[in-house]
Amino acid sequence: MLTAERRRLILDALSQNGKVIASELSQRFGVSEDTVRRDLRGLARDGLLHRVHGGAMPRPPVSAIYAARQGQSADAKEAIGAAAVKLLAEGQLVAIDGGTTPLAVARHIPADLRLTVITHSLPAAMALCEHPAVEVILVGGRLLKAARGAVGATAVDAYRQVRPDVCVLGAAAFHAEAGATTFDAEDAQVKRAMAEHAGVVVAVSAAEKLGTVAAHVIVPAGRLTHLVTDVTASAEVLRDFRELGLAVIIAD
Repeated sequence: MLTAERRRLILDALSQNGKVIASELSQRFGVSEDTVRRDLRGLARDGLLHRVHGGAMPRPPVSAIYAARQGQSADAKEAIGAAAVKLLAEGQLVAIDGGTTPLAVARHIPADLRLTVITHSLPAAMALCEHPAVEVILVGGRLLKAARGAVGATAVDAYRQVRPDVCVLGAAAFHAEAGATTFDAEDAQVKRAMAEHAGVVVAVSAAEKLGTVAAHVIVPAGRLTHLVTDVTASAEVLRDFRELGLAVIIAD
């Protein structure tokens, strides 16, 4: 079997099963595990999958650059924002993450809902500037320009000093086994601190990110309490999250 054909079959198996295991691929193709690992390394270099110990998982089909994500799944994000905001209640302290989907949640906060929002996201803070009933606490730090949000020790320490009622968490990828993951290590640290003391952690994600994995772990999937996604999400993937005890909300 030619290398190109074998790699195509690896990607097919990854799409169907949500992960591939090197030892199983070795037996299936009748080649050594070293050969399979070389295939996985090559596919990872091409950005087609994410390597993990013993195999590989799907890579999120989204950009690490905020501006590039703004037009992706725009309708789904607006629907998710409208659905997720229903989980917020009067008088709460709400941590809103950076990213385009958490921004949609911020934009959908009703004009008469009194909240305190803490965020390191410049777009989320700007979206709430004119809100008549939301007090905004803007977390500082070093500006990660690609994400349009603050990172670093200052941001992490700020989140560790509060206990939000709700954390609205975005990520590059959500996977029932691998958890919530993102592209940047410092971004992951800030997101982890956001969720650390939150009473409720609401993951907001377009369906395309579900069942995929990025390089840096934020929290295990079991730390999430809710998942709000759109109607195109795979029933099999959603079942995996429900089995972990998450309340899954499908935005229509």
